Amino acid sequence: MFTIIRNARVFAPEDLGKLDVLVVGHQIAAIAPMVELTSNQVPVEEVDASDLYLLPGLIDQHVHIAGGGGEGGFHYRTPEISLSQVTTAGVTTLVGVLGTDGITRGTGELLAKAKALEEDGISTYIYCGAYELPARTLTGTPQGDLVFIDKVIGVGEIAISDTRSSHPSEQELAELASEARVGGLLGAKAGVIHLHVGDDDPGLNILFDLTERTRLPRNMFVPTHLNRNPSLMRDAIRWARLGGVVDITSGIRPDEHDTVSIKPSKAVRMLLDSGISPKQITMSSDSNGSSPIFDDSGRLVAMGIGSIATLWEEIHDCIVDENIPVKDAVGLATQHVARILQLSHKGSVQPGFDADLLLVDADFNIQQVYAKGRLMVQEGRPVVMGTFEGYQKRQLPSS
Repeated sequence: MFTIIRNARVFAPEDLGKLDVLVVGHQIAAIAPMVELTSNQVPVEEVDASDLYLLPGLIDQHVHIAGGGGEGGFHYRTPEISLSQVTTAGVTTLVGVLGTDGITRGTGELLAKAKALEEDGISTYIYCGAYELPARTLTGTPQGDLVFIDKVIGVGEIAISDTRSSHPSEQELAELASEARVGGLLGAKAGVIHLHVGDDDPGLNILFDLTERTRLPRNMFVPTHLNRNPSLMRDAIRWARLGGVVDITSGIRPDEHDTVSIKPSKAVRMLLDSGISPKQITMSSDSNGSSPIFDDSGRLVAMGIGSIATLWEEIHDCIVDENIPVKDAVGLATQHVARILQLSHKGSVQPGFDADLLLVDADFNIQQVYAKGRLMVQEGRPVVMGTFEGYQKRQLPSS
């Protein structure tokens, strides 16, 4: 199938103006002021996007695709994510993680869910590991997972500065990072260390000390949840000024139980106003992870669940409320994530890249979503559902 999206204003995420985009199979084949096909024997679908903006599909680098949580008991284990939740949020590529619970959930379960979502139509990757060290793996070592398992692109989410972590020493984290770096080199992967950062006082101190003592590159560490309190935001600014990457969590927002976190769109504005390059800032959702609130004595007092929809909501607010340029706001979950994770065919609208595309209206509401060239969302509603969404018995094709 050939698809021509006509007369869209293309943000690649740079503003390219009004253009046609030709999609052939799962890739973008051409971008031009006027795309014309000379053969009339090829079936072509034309989409009028005259009043729409065309953007790259979002890459969410932190999703509990196989569920998470468990703090507070078995009934607080959060559910797996569904395909329609992902696509209606504008996400076409995601990275699956394990969190607090590396006992009742494992890397094999994570890999299986990633493969299922890929078969349903989106692109998926995973990190090996969970909060604690030693890291949970399939082959026995993080390096082995990175080399031998295609979908494993890094290690995470390893917890620091959190009572739920294993409180890794600087040396233990350095050894894990060295293994991830070598595994990434051998497997031609990013080999990043994706770090959950909690509320404990040390903040990012372990990263400041580790990268000062070793020659490990700062850009291989991706600390996340940095908008959870003002102290961490100060650490985030300091880390970024040293050349590190900072990840803001769209699912961490002030509410009746959380009065200290910083709204994600405002956190991005704070970073930019502090002179941090947009290329060093990313955003992820923490979707389907639990959001526990503990009192000063460590008692669980409230529980929520992360939503993948918050990712586009906060990018929308970056543009509309914080007056951040579209290319910088969209880059938070497209171009910059693709660069950090070494996803060379993702994160931009250009020929040869996967046709992961969003069409949004003038108010930046999602209208259509394409994943690898396939229409997944039309007028904001899913047109492709996951295998067991709205379950009914399916007749297999006859042999």
